[in-house]
Amino acid sequence: MEALLENLACFAEVLAVARSPWAGDWDEAEVRRAFQWARYLEQLSRRLEGAASAQDALRLHLLSRGAGPRGHPLPQYRRLRFEELGRGEEMLSEALLCNPAASAAAFHRAAAWYRTRGGGGGGEGDGGAAIPASLGRAVRVKAAAGVLLLRDRDSGSRVDPAAVSETRAQILRQRLEERLRGPEELPERRAACEEVLRRAVSVGGGEPVSWLPLAELLAAATGGGEAQPLALRWLLGDGRVLPAFCRALPCSLLTAIATLHPAFGRRYLRFLQDWGCSLRYDAGRAEWVPQEESPEQGWHELLEHFTALLQGPPPAREPTERTLRSLRTMDGDFDVWGISIWTDLLLALKT
Repeated sequence: MEALLENLACFAEVLAVARSPWAGDWDEAEVRRAFQWARYLEQLSRRLEGAASAQDALRLHLLSRGAGPRGHPLPQYRRLRFEELGRGEEMLSEALLCNPAASAAAFHRAAAWYRTRGGGGGGEGDGGAAIPASLGRAVRVKAAAGVLLLRDRDSGSRVDPAAVSETRAQILRQRLEERLRGPEELPERRAACEEVLRRAVSVGGGEPVSWLPLAELLAAATGGGEAQPLALRWLLGDGRVLPAFCRALPCSLLTAIATLHPAFGRRYLRFLQDWGCSLRYDAGRAEWVPQEESPEQGWHELLEHFTALLQGPPPAREPTERTLRSLRTMDGDFDVWGISIWTDLLLALKT
């Protein structure tokens, strides 16, 4: 009996991991092992059929152990109930499909189980299990993300890019809010949200990082919910993330975010100031050039950023004007070209 209870505890831990951010690290081999544990549980349930005394003994042992040990390292851990023994694959599939952080391998394996075993309709007449509402939401979110990714990569599609970006931002917001409402302690929920954000901007497969879902979430004037301030705090809290974010996105989108979020606007201007300080004047070419060759951080690109800010609404335009004037004054308040980059930016912006 003790060996049997140990095996049941092992599967309870598998379920806890399937509900946690660590499910994002599962590869195909780990997913396969998790479903082998689930099938073991179902085989055990079938062997117990007709053995009333064995069922009573196991039920008594499970009840005597309670819901789960306090202080377990897996916050989602709870011991199994006797009634759950025949539902191993169903419980594992539901846990993975309801987990926004689950890896693609885990999601596809769980979705395949529902297609082949869970039933499409979920009604009484078709023999399928009723799909919980939370599971239905998770499936719709994942399906929407997959469809958008496929359409976005299809060169022949005519999907509206604005609609794609908006939908991706909504998916990200929903994932973050689900994490914020989780049963864990607040620090653990925030850590789970940060993991969702890291995964949201990383496309993988050797492709570039995609910042658009995060940017669209931050640029939403309404509907950002609790997710928006959390995402902004994560973006501003990592000194390596913000420069990559500012370099990768269109100036108009960065201006929209700066208009809505003064804290971002200040950090964005500081990023542009550091960029300007990294340029040097090449008298032979009569232009400002990067000290190290970097075509993405040249004079013309810097000018585009400042132009967008100065053409934006007052919350973006006014701090930008004050910053440029202050930098020119600190640099000697010159009025001729080629001495101070801030003077030259102001001269160029006037024309």
